[in-house]
Amino acid sequence: MRKFAILAMAVAFAAAGAACGSSSKTSSSGSPTTTPSQTPTTSSTPTTLATIDCSGTSAYVTDIGQPSDFKPVTPDTLTVVTSLPGPGFFVGSASDPTKVTSGYEYDIAKAMEQAFGLHNLVIRNENFDAITAGTVTKYDVALSQISITCDRAKVVKFSIPYFQSNQGVLVNSDGGPSIATLADAKTVQWGVQTSTTAIDLLNKIKPDKSPKVFQNLPDAYAALQAKQIDAVLIDTAINLGEAAQSNGKFKVVSQFAQTGGPDQYGAILPKDSTNAGAINAVLKNLEDSGQLSQLAKTDLTTDPGTLPLINVP
Repeated sequence: MRKFAILAMAVAFAAAGAACGSSSKTSSSGSPTTTPSQTPTTSSTPTTLATIDCSGTSAYVTDIGQPSDFKPVTPDTLTVVTSLPGPGFFVGSASDPTKVTSGYEYDIAKAMEQAFGLHNLVIRNENFDAITAGTVTKYDVALSQISITCDRAKVVKFSIPYFQSNQGVLVNSDGGPSIATLADAKTVQWGVQTSTTAIDLLNKIKPDKSPKVFQNLPDAYAALQAKQIDAVLIDTAINLGEAAQSNGKFKVVSQFAQTGGPDQYGAILPKDSTNAGAINAVLKNLEDSGQLSQLAKTDLTTDPGTLPLINVP
């Protein structure tokens, strides 16, 4: 997620793996139902993933339309909302969207702008909970490392998945605990971001100490640096990005694999939007052409396939 080590994603794209952690942007409301997977790699292969089933209905729009069908809320402008910071996904500023110049999701947004024949890209910083709750208005698409869940799909519309993510463990490089087993995971003081699937995972692990919940991810990282908590749990990719920009202060030591498979990231659209087919067309083209794989290699960091994997029943 910066411009440091290269994330080996080409194989993952072909094989549909899993990885990442930032609650940043995952969700505690509802869990996706997918084919079981234990593969510890990161991937963005919408065409190879099992549909997230919500009582017989897909959690995301599966139709593939035409880019020319896209109708922006503001003429000649693609309006994208996200929740900063997004290490590796929106790079350039942790709070000012006008200073973002690169990153995995930023580059996807630029590809959408070009595919739709638009000449302006506006990035808007919004509260993550508000994005997933469907209360944000006047935007075209949200790209914010958002896991697709059935509960969220009740209030927003999702695109096809463009990324997969396990939950990763970030600790202090100096004196941080070794977390390589479920038994280890039960003994530490966890920090998580509110409204993320990391909370769901910890409910399964049942640690001895109640996790400390932070409204914003930077607050969790600050608490980790101050050693008020032992570890931050969030999508592996996000934690890798934070570690990469920490000048050696943090490191990702392991990640969790769940029987339901990895979280799947999707773009959010307003519930009444008619642009899902056009968005899907761009995402599918990026995946089919190998561009998603190339963006991941450029914008993300350490290969999560090298991290120890802790299986959670």
